[in-house]
Amino acid sequence: MLSIILPTSEEMALGWLPDTLQQLMSAPHIECIVVDNNSRDGTADCARDAGCRLINCPDSSRAQRLNVGIEAARYERVLLHHPRSRLEPTAIPALLALDRSIPWGGFTHAFDHAHPLLDWTSYYSNRIRMDRSGIVYLDHCIFFYRSLLAAPAVPERYIFEDTALSLRLRRLGPPRRLAPRAITSSIRYARNGVWRQATMNQVMKLGYAARMPDPWLNRIYERGLGLNGATRPNRPQ
Repeated sequence: MLSIILPTSEEMALGWLPDTLQQLMSAPHIECIVVDNNSRDGTADCARDAGCRLINCPDSSRAQRLNVGIEAARYERVLLHHPRSRLEPTAIPALLALDRSIPWGGFTHAFDHAHPLLDWTSYYSNRIRMDRSGIVYLDHCIFFYRSLLAAPAVPERYIFEDTALSLRLRRLGPPRRLAPRAITSSIRYARNGVWRQATMNQVMKLGYAARMPDPWLNRIYERGLGLNGATRPNRPQ
């Protein structure tokens, strides 16, 4: 059994969500929970039409939506599914067949478009950041047993919440990277330019390492895009 949680915010423009939800809902032994940021573009209707459980969580960060979904999950193993990633058809069966002794991990990352820098980014994300450093970004689609972490499981940051979650989970052992791919939209790179976005990513990492305020970092990262929802705190951190 598996609970799949998607934290959504105005997802319809990309055009991925209907097919993603349809594929997930066709898998046996799963529930799919969409936690939405009060979207006005039909995201909620899409989730309802697919037969997902829908929870509205307005003015929320992605981390807050993930935690709401984890708390609502019926099953012990949860999969945090990036709303702009698509899992290959073999991914859910591979996870369901995974030995229970493996506490957490993610899938092999790839982008939806080929470019030397994007290919290198995926290689680094898979082979260096995940396999060697034990840091798994949400676009790998992170899975774990929710009882292993006290609530809230995901640190309620406005950016790098997946890094902070990995640091918690890494205490349990290294992540397992499964071979099926999580194919991620390169929309940020398309809108900002590949090299500009790659540079921005490194600047954000330096800001995180320097412990700069995460709402401020997120406002910079989301400027002109607004892909991940709220950029300002709506409750004390």
